[in-house]
Formats: sequence, C-alpha cells, structure tokens
Amino acid sequence: MNTRRKILVVDDSIANRLTLCKILSREYETLEAADGQKALEILNRESLGISLIFLDIRMPVMDGYAFLKSIQTDKMLSAIPVIIVTQSGGEEDEMDALTRGAMDFITKPYKPGVVLHRAANIISLRETAALVNQMEHDRLTGLHSQAFFYQRVRQALRQNPDEPYDLLCSNVKNFKFINEVFGLAVGDQILRLIARELRDGLPGEHFCGRLQADIFACMVRRGSIDLGAALNRATERIRGESGVKSFSMKWGVYSITDLHIPVEQMCDRALLACNSIRGEYGRLVAFYNDELRQARLREKTLEDGMEAALSARQFEIFYQPKFSLRSNRVCGAEALVRWNHPTLGFLLPESFMPLFERNGFITRLDQYIWEEAASALREWELRGMPLVPVSVNVSRADIYNVNLETVLLGIRQRYGIKPSLLHLEITETAYTEDRRQLCDEVTKLRKAGFTIEMDDFGSGYSSLNMLNELPIDILKLDMKFLKEDQERSKRRGILSFVVSLARWLDLQVTAEGVESAEQVEKLRSMGCNYAQGYYYAPPLPREEFEQFLEDVDDSQEENSLKNADILEKTYLLEMAAYQDYLTGLLNRRGLDDAVARLDQSQTSVSVFVFDMDNLKDCNDSKGHAGGDEMLRRFSTVLRSHTRGGDILSRIGGDEFVAVMPRMRSAEAAMKKGQEICQAFRDSSPHLPDGFCPSCSAGMALMGEGESFASAFARADQALYRAKRNQKGVCFA
Repeated sequence: MNTRRKILVVDDSIANRLTLCKILSREYETLEAADGQKALEILNRESLGISLIFLDIRMPVMDGYAFLKSIQTDKMLSAIPVIIVTQSGGEEDEMDALTRGAMDFITKPYKPGVVLHRAANIISLRETAALVNQMEHDRLTGLHSQAFFYQRVRQALRQNPDEPYDLLCSNVKNFKFINEVFGLAVGDQILRLIARELRDGLPGEHFCGRLQADIFACMVRRGSIDLGAALNRATERIRGESGVKSFSMKWGVYSITDLHIPVEQMCDRALLACNSIRGEYGRLVAFYNDELRQARLREKTLEDGMEAALSARQFEIFYQPKFSLRSNRVCGAEALVRWNHPTLGFLLPESFMPLFERNGFITRLDQYIWEEAASALREWELRGMPLVPVSVNVSRADIYNVNLETVLLGIRQRYGIKPSLLHLEITETAYTEDRRQLCDEVTKLRKAGFTIEMDDFGSGYSSLNMLNELPIDILKLDMKFLKEDQERSKRRGILSFVVSLARWLDLQVTAEGVESAEQVEKLRSMGCNYAQGYYYAPPLPREEFEQFLEDVDDSQEENSLKNADILEKTYLLEMAAYQDYLTGLLNRRGLDDAVARLDQSQTSVSVFVFDMDNLKDCNDSKGHAGGDEMLRRFSTVLRSHTRGGDILSRIGGDEFVAVMPRMRSAEAAMKKGQEICQAFRDSSPHLPDGFCPSCSAGMALMGEGESFASAFARADQALYRAKRNQKGVCFA
C-alpha cells in the first residue's frame, strides 16, 4: 500500500520541474503540470490525495496568480497549502503571493535541504489543522462537536461573567421512526437542515453544537431571541424541505445563573426540561426550574437504590381481587407491586415504574413479580387453600429484551403450577412497537397454555385490527369509558359495543377501575364477565388477600382450570405428533404442516437438504448411541446458525431439511449452507481413531410460483452431486 504523500509541481520550465521533482521524490510522490490550467485538471482528479503544491508565478495559459485566485473559490482546493517558487527574492513578489493565499515561498536555484524541510513543515501544519478541525466540528453537520461546544461555553462564561446567557438543548421527536420509515439519507438530511437553521436561521449572537445523534445545543444571549417564534419558523422550513410533515422538535432551556456548575450538567438540565414536554402536543419550549431538579434528584435516589431494593426484597406484591359479575364472588387477582423504600416511604408504581421502563430495570422487576406470584400460588396449594388465577404484567421490554417463553415456562415448572393459574397481562401500547414480534411471542405463550389478557384496552391507541391479530383470551377495559362522563349515552354505547364485540370474538371481558354499584350494574347488563376496582377491594397485602380466597367462585375456577388443562394437553399432543423424538426438530409431518402455513408471498425462500457423510461409520465404530449423539450435535449446530422463523426438520435417518425465508440472494444462501457444513466439522474434533463427522448439503432457491416439492427435489439433486463430487460442502 502506497502511503507516500503526493506533491504537485507546477512550472512551465521542464528543467525546473525535473530538478524539484528529483529533490522531492526522495520522500514524496510527485505530479507535474506545465501551467495553471493543467494543474487545475490534476486537482479536479486527485484533490483529496494532494498534500502540497509548489507553484511558479510566471507561466503561459494560466499564471500562478490566476491559479491561486481560481482555487480560492473552492473550499476543498483552497485547503491545500501552496509554496511559491520565484526566480528572485523580491519582497514585492513575495508579499503579493502571500496575500493571494500562498503559505510560503522559496527561491531558485533550489537547495534540497531547504525544500524538503519546508515541505515537511507545511504538510505537518496542514494535517494538524485538519485534525483539529475534525475534532472541533461534527462531520455530518459542520457544527461544533460536543467537546468543543462545551469548551466554547466555558470560554464565553469566563470572558463575560456578567452577561446573561441561556443554554438550549433539543431533541427530535421520533427520530428513530423517521430513519426507519424514510431512510437514513432523509434522517441525515434533517440533521443537516437543523444545523443550518440553528447556525443561520436564529437571529442574534449565538453558537451551536451537535452533542450526539439528534441532540443539538445552542448558547444564546438571554432575551436576544424570541425562542417560540424562531423555532416555529425553523421547524416549518425543515418540514417543507425534508418532506417529513410529522417532523417536530422539543427544546429545553437552562438559564445560566450559577457559573460554577459544569457545562455538561447545564446541558443535562436543559435536556431534562426538553424531556418534560415530550408528550405535550403543540408545546415546543420548556424552561428548567427547581421542580424539575427535585424530580431528577428523586429519580437519581430511586436509581441508586433499585438494585439493593431487589436484593433486600423491598418490593412487595399486593393482590387486587377480581370478581365474577355473575356470582359476585372472587374469581382471580392481579399481582401489583409496591416499593417499601427505607427513606422515601411506601411508593406506588406510578412513582417508579416509568423510570424503570426507561432504564431497563423493568425486566428484572417483572421477573421478580412473576416468581413471587408463582411462589404464592404454590404455597396456597400446599396449604389446601382454594386457588384462583393470578394475573401478572408483561411489559414491552420483556417481550423485546428477554427470552420470554423460556423464562415463564421455567417459573411454571419450578413451582409446579398449572398453566391456568398464571395469566399474562400485556398492555395494548406494546402493540404499537413491533406488532409482528408481539403476535409471534404471544402465540407461543398461548400455545404453551398461558391465558393472555390485553390490559388497559380503551386507554390508548385501541384498534379493532389489534383484536383481530393478537391472540388473546381476556380483554381488560379501562373504566374511563364511564368515569369521565357517566351521563353521556355515547360512552355507554361504545362500552356496550366493545363488550358485544369481545363476546362475538369469544373473548371474556374484565372491567378494571370499577368504583360504584351503578357501574357494576351497567357492566352486568352489558354482559361483562369480571370486574376489579375499589368498589370491591383495593390492592391488598398477601395476608389480607388470602382472606378473600375463602369466598372463591369454585365453579368458575373448576371450569377455568379444566379448560386450561385441556388446552395444555392438546398443545402437548400436537407437539408430540410434529416433533422428531431424537433432535427436537420437526419431523416429516411437522415439516409438511409448517410448509403449508408458510407465507407464499415471501420471496427468496431457500430450501436446504443436509445429509451426514459418515453416520454408518460412526454407528459401526461407536455404536448407535454414538450415531444418535452425532445427529443431536448436528441439530444443535443447525439451530445455532439459523433464525427463529426458519423451518428446521429431521425427515428420517440422517437427512435434515431447512427452509429459510427472506434469504437475500443465491450467493447468501450458498454461504449459509457452507457455514453450517463448516460449523458441524468444527463442532466435532478429530477422534483418536481418525473418525471426523461431516455433512454435505444441497440448496435450491424457490422460484416465483414454484412448489416446495419442486424446490425440494432440486435441492436433493444438488445434495446428490455434492455427495458424489466433494463431500462436506454445499452444492446448488
């Protein structure tokens, strides 16, 4: 790789060019031009690679002065340093060249040591300046980088301690959504437009920086800008030029009063104000105040103590009874959490759960609640107490951050509780994130025997499509339908319609937040199944809730348990019928069923057929137990190198089939087949007797409208060629 820097020598004298190039060629790569016009042509081709220009002044076609004037109009070319070469050392010529943009000059005849020394010095200065500029400015937007913005703020405050300044920090609303929907190029364009508006669109004296991602900051003289009007105009211009009509920014302002506070903390306070209006439509600007500071300090206290609180079991589980509207007796409960904080006292969920959802601690707390609820159910059973289902909450973070099915099945198995006793409540807002992943996860949980409840339906972005797509058993209605205006018939009509729709979809309905006998009667008349709320009982400590278990609706419980047991047994029977007993993959019947349900609209579906190259040798040398171990090892390799949506099966003997949708290309499919074959060889080290298990593969990419049977036949033929020509690899 050539790492020598390039120098352009521009001189109409061949002798002068040869002399200078000979001196420079000891350490640099040289390019030559006989006049300014040819030099410009070279620069247009290789401007980024040229570190220095030696330039003669008096030349035909385009002289040195005209060349200097031309490159000064181009930002990129003007950054390349120029050394003037002159015949005489006249001060007038030298000053003229320096005022036109040259950095230095040397006189003829050339002194090699002087030429090399000056070239090295100027290149070093240029590269140092470029590095400093890169550190000082954000590459995408051209604004100050975070570190240099902080430095500028400190400098301004130090030089003008009596001047009143405001520090502004911004955040783009749903910037991740913009990148995903409109593409990264549009996202980058928006960031550049924001930078332009902050730099050029705001009046008065100010300077700006990009702190990270979509977070920008400005320092302005207090009172010099009508913030609301200026930011509104900037937002409208960005919407118009980007074409993203939903674009919006929020701004937080920290009025600098204490010069001893670190600049980083000032920005944190401005961002805290910005985040305080995140969900408020139409409000662009918020000012930091002491109330926000106290709230942040309180959050910091909670964050500092949350790990220790979990270890010390400061989180207590309360149970709110659910009642059957048919019998008016207890038929279930919801597990809710309270924090018995050592200094802040007894905390309700709304004071800490939003924080835990933001910082990710919610997944650990949820699992703690699941364990506690399962433990209580187990203990009640051992004590011979009547049992009712307990509902536990599953947050969005649980669905997207943990292996939810494995964790919940593990808890159920450890405590030996029936599937019907642990209900899972999933809030409707989880549906607005990644509905496909949510539906897939919930489907797996429901097949495993869990009862699924949709929580808070009616409080957020409810949709009938949600009810149609999400596999649920119980719909929980938020009683805001009736609470906000009990006399309006429209609200009662909506509630009645939703209950009727749920019953038509064969869903049971629970109303939560029930507070009056009037609400109970209305719900009962509409055909609602269950209710919970302060009318019946508030959330109770475990000991107090146990008293309610004496009044359990036994018939309801028995039917519920019976239905759940049937569901679980049906699930287990289906799994046994479709599962290969040795590897746990699908068997041939399971493969046929999975392929029949495969979305035929999916493109680039790859079909692989794998075959063990030497299973017979393994059976002969190690017995059938050794052969079985080899098959199980291959199934493990196959699982670890495929995705959750891929169809994996053992269709008999030593033959395996993998169907992989959404494969980018035939080349990517071949690479995947080779990867699996190699991984199987790597997972099976050479044994003392020289035996080394391997597999061969055949691959076919399903054509548009082609049947699976046809693609499978082509993959099988490719496998035959691999076995005949070169075992241990994948053929297509």
